[in-house]
Amino acid sequence: MELTVEKLSSDGRGIARTSEGVIFVSGALPGEIVEAEVVQRKRDFAFGSAKRIIQANSRRADPLCPAYGTCGGCQLQHASYELQLEIKAGIVRDALSRIGGFEESGLFSLVCAPSPQLWGYRNKASFPVRKIRGKPVAGFYEANSHRLALLESCPVNAAPLNGLFSKIQSELPGLQLDVYDEREHKGALRHIILRAGIHTGQTLVSLVLNGRLNSGNMKRIIQLSRHMKSVATFTINHNSRPGNVVLGDRTEAVKGDGLISERLDDWTLHYDTSSFFQINTDQTAMLYRHARNLARAGKNSNVLELYSGVGSLTLYLAEARAVTAVEEWERAADLMEQNLKDNGIGNVKVMKGKAEELIADMPVVDSSVTAGAYDLAVLDPPRGGCERAVLDKIIELGIDRVLYVSCNPATLARDAKILREGNYAMKSIHAFDMFPQTVHVETVVLMERR
Repeated sequence: MELTVEKLSSDGRGIARTSEGVIFVSGALPGEIVEAEVVQRKRDFAFGSAKRIIQANSRRADPLCPAYGTCGGCQLQHASYELQLEIKAGIVRDALSRIGGFEESGLFSLVCAPSPQLWGYRNKASFPVRKIRGKPVAGFYEANSHRLALLESCPVNAAPLNGLFSKIQSELPGLQLDVYDEREHKGALRHIILRAGIHTGQTLVSLVLNGRLNSGNMKRIIQLSRHMKSVATFTINHNSRPGNVVLGDRTEAVKGDGLISERLDDWTLHYDTSSFFQINTDQTAMLYRHARNLARAGKNSNVLELYSGVGSLTLYLAEARAVTAVEEWERAADLMEQNLKDNGIGNVKVMKGKAEELIADMPVVDSSVTAGAYDLAVLDPPRGGCERAVLDKIIELGIDRVLYVSCNPATLARDAKILREGNYAMKSIHAFDMFPQTVHVETVVLMERR
């Protein structure tokens, strides 16, 4: 059927409207007329695939990756970079307007800040492992499936990761590890994790394993780690839980101390296999500088930072104000304390525990830094956004300003709506392209109590 595409959805599909409902068309761009095939029908909508471009968007581009269209990692390689930025700003605007009900003028003038690097920017990659034709193979999943897309390298991964990936692929058969079957919950090797310090040159390799290893398996892994001389640290992560969560709770180092380091502006940070660290190093520094400037601009004496990770944003905030930093993952909180010490930061109090539990105990009226009386709350939650209890408590505490860093426009819109209902108004919004060639976008919103 012939369809006219209006815009893109948040997952990168073209949106076309018909008398029978909306059709989400993969491989299409805004303004295009395409010949599409419907591949799945639901009650009120359908999914389709563009088979022929009848009238192309003038900013359509040729994908760089030969696996594009099969691999599910990227969604926008067929769009010029200028168009990608416009699409991402549109996704943020649409979420805040449609989900959050925001109609602020600044929202409609929103632009997305470009990434310093369009390719080779990713400092981390996670590869599931499958058995194909009797051999263990690592790759990325195909879009909307658990089928493996075979690839030799990935153009959005940093060069060191592609080198490590090629080496690991060639060594997998020699490890003699049974490949994990998620349906049967059997087999040992589940994922391969690769991380790189872009400005330090340090690299980390981790094998995610199910169950216990015998002495032969362990010996071969140690031999491989020693053979990969350029790798700073090699770890094993133990994950014996069924399901698709990549990492388990326990990690052991078989080479090095389990850590690598990275530099952000004047700071050096250490992190491990399991800790969160932003994917795009140089764009991260730009976002954090922006957050620091917003923190400086207010009348803040004390900052409450939730979801602090290993302290990368904390360092920038502490340059502007005194900070109480909250982190649930104990290993990350320990690394944050070490990173603060190593960088000579002494005006941060680290609290270990769940944000919704620790903030619940903070009194509404108190003048001490350790117990409350915060002027700025900084939130950088995972994709699922904040727990409702966190937002309700911020409203109850009467914190003047809320700085929200988000990687998911939908949950940002949901949470910003709750804050608005608690008497906060949106004062500024900025989008940063942390993930070129994909639909993902990072957003920084500042809200102030009326």
